[in-house]
Amino acid sequence: MTTDTMTETPVLMPDNYADLRVSSDDAQSPNAAMTTPLEALLAQASTSSAAAADLAYRCIRAAETPQAQADLNATIALLARAADICARTLGESHPAAGALRCHLGDLLLTKRQVEEARQQYEIVLAAHRPSVFGDSALIAHALSGLGDALRADRKYTAALICLRRALRRQSELHGAHPATAQTHTRLGALWFEQGRYDQARIHFQEALAIREATLGPRDPATAQSLHNLGVTLAALGDLRSARVCLAQALAIREDRLGRAHLATAQSLEALSRVLADLGDDESAQYCRERAAALYRAQASDQRTIRAAAAAKRQPQQRGGARWMHLFRRNV
Repeated sequence: MTTDTMTETPVLMPDNYADLRVSSDDAQSPNAAMTTPLEALLAQASTSSAAAADLAYRCIRAAETPQAQADLNATIALLARAADICARTLGESHPAAGALRCHLGDLLLTKRQVEEARQQYEIVLAAHRPSVFGDSALIAHALSGLGDALRADRKYTAALICLRRALRRQSELHGAHPATAQTHTRLGALWFEQGRYDQARIHFQEALAIREATLGPRDPATAQSLHNLGVTLAALGDLRSARVCLAQALAIREDRLGRAHLATAQSLEALSRVLADLGDDESAQYCRERAAALYRAQASDQRTIRAAAAAKRQPQQRGGARWMHLFRRNV
């Protein structure tokens, strides 16, 4: 997931991430007691506008850390609680409250809780309705997220309107920025799902160029753009270029995320398909077996169980449809 800069207000990070995270015993129950430092911050935020704004931006930054990404359920629970407190103290139209809701929406989309995510973005847009056609980065973030939620519900026309509005604002406000890359990625996903692979390729290439320039060539988000572009090129029949992109994505993920990460398995599965189509059966089998083993290791998730079974066999679809389940958007 990529951070969108919402405001010039300075962000103060806690000395220890545990100060802003549910304790390990609470991860299974978001409503259970939180750690004491967090409770103190939440209590202050409920009575002080300055403390509420500080809490909002602390939570946003903390949610981007590897610890938070490793336990999204706990992180979502924390952001949801903090968002409600900040909204009561600051009002929904305050930039800090809106930024927190947008980031909560992004996390909910990552967990495929589409309706809950959509509600967060709509709250932000409703609070800023008088200036919804303005140049606010916050409005652009909410429009981008809402567009992606609408895409997930296959409301493609409405999604396209939101995403194009968001991209126009972000391009004018930010230029080459991770937030702009995220909206390019969401537009690419929209076109990919409709079989418009040439349009998808353009947006994935734009996202890749921005992420390489702003985040660096070895960032996991850059690897996600390489993966998306590789799968799209494969759908277009450019298998050699697809192999290059997917191999680069795999190398970054193994280095930055680890050889046992689910994203690494996704790269292995996609690369195995391309290698098989290029006639390199031995390398394809090696990648396929590694992917299946990684999926089995995470078999508590029904999606990974299905992915493990799919990775063992070559699908029967032809054309772009056979690449659909290998398309991965979230980072």
